[in-house]
Amino acid sequence: MKKSRTNAYIIGSAAIAIVAIVTAGVITANSDSSNEATPSPTVTVTVTETAAAEQDAKPTEQEAGFKTGDEARNGGAVVKITKVTTSGTVTLAGAQKKAGADAKYVTVKTVVTNETKSSMDLTCSLPINNALIDDQGRRFDTIEDIYDVAGNPECNAQLQPGFKDEMLWVYRVPKDAKVASWEFSEFNLDSERTPTLIDLT
Repeated sequence: MKKSRTNAYIIGSAAIAIVAIVTAGVITANSDSSNEATPSPTVTVTVTETAAAEQDAKPTEQEAGFKTGDEARNGGAVVKITKVTTSGTVTLAGAQKKAGADAKYVTVKTVVTNETKSSMDLTCSLPINNALIDDQGRRFDTIEDIYDVAGNPECNAQLQPGFKDEMLWVYRVPKDAKVASWEFSEFNLDSERTPTLIDLT
């Protein structure tokens, strides 16, 4: 009878041990399964690319260039070239003046519109800086006493804001000079303006 009880105790202990092992295996399996089912957190990195500024920006009005017949602007001065002529003489104060054997006069006929806030004295104060440029890059100034050129505004004839007037810019250049362009800029004591270029070719 004692032997039967001992065997029962041994069988019961073995059963308990087996249950414990099985339970531990289930817990471990569940733990592994849980780890597999729960994904690791994913870190998303957003990279924003900023486009580099374009090197070739749109040209400004001064850089773009103009041709005869276009209305070109510089500050508040608006100039349209209507005609370019070449001659051996020019009429000054009612008299003919010769350019000389090795020279010629180039006349740039324009219409100037004053869109500034004050008047312009086109022939004496010269509110518009200008130059005639040939194909060699040489720059020529207007002749003296340009107010004496036939057809030009008189000295101290103030072109008021919002009005326009014809203006002849006359240059004495070498006879073989090939005119390429004309540039101008509104005269400004406070700042130097980039000249506006007009193609004459």
